[in-house]
Amino acid sequence: MSDNQYEKQIKKALRRSGLDFNVFCYDLIDSTNTEARRYALSGGKIPAVFIAEEQSAGRGRMGRSFYSPLRTGLYISLLLDIPDSDAVRLTTSAAVAVRKAVLQKTGIDLKIKWVNDLYLASRKVSGILAESVLVGEHRFTILGIGINLDTDFRQTELRDIAGSLGISPKIRPALASELIKDIHSVLYEEDPLRVIDEYRQSSCVLGKPVIFTENERSYTGIARDITDHGHLLVLLDGGNEKILSSGEISLRINNGELKS
Repeated sequence: MSDNQYEKQIKKALRRSGLDFNVFCYDLIDSTNTEARRYALSGGKIPAVFIAEEQSAGRGRMGRSFYSPLRTGLYISLLLDIPDSDAVRLTTSAAVAVRKAVLQKTGIDLKIKWVNDLYLASRKVSGILAESVLVGEHRFTILGIGINLDTDFRQTELRDIAGSLGISPKIRPALASELIKDIHSVLYEEDPLRVIDEYRQSSCVLGKPVIFTENERSYTGIARDITDHGHLLVLLDGGNEKILSSGEISLRINNGELKS
């Protein structure tokens, strides 16, 4: 575990905001989400936050890996006592919090691709993974978030998809503190309908042609709306409507595609 100024700065900032989180910072760990799960199963105090300088096995949705090289991004997981098991609602709320925190600390205005990715122009710069862990008869929520601050993807297979904010990783303590506060706010304090309305306004999907796969069949259509529950309403090319609660979509924009 890393016992440094990074951890102390975050704890101090959270205390000033009246938030009582256990904070754990690591130089290297397999995955902050995996560590959050281990901690919960060991009976650790909740809520808690886990932050890594580097991940050796960072994870994204659908079993994908999340590239997490040393000191180039913010890799953070929050372990929360949230009774709501709706992963889509949790993910959409977290996306709003990520956008707000980045805008507040950097002035960069990200756009949200349903359901869990944030983009700067045509590049994915952040991803969110919501999971649950059952401890006895009680279920807790883990929100894992990765934000690429200054990650170089040029020599990786992600070079045509992923990008970075292009800012110094020194901002991590301030950004992490702001992100924790914003997640607490959108999940516990703010009106859920106001949060989903902010999600809609920040969407880079609505009004755009999309491709998605369900039961191994591909569909095309136009993303029409995001429901109050965070689901995506698509007007299919044949004229029917379909509501997506999860899954993968590929978004075409001008002469290219946004891919996750």
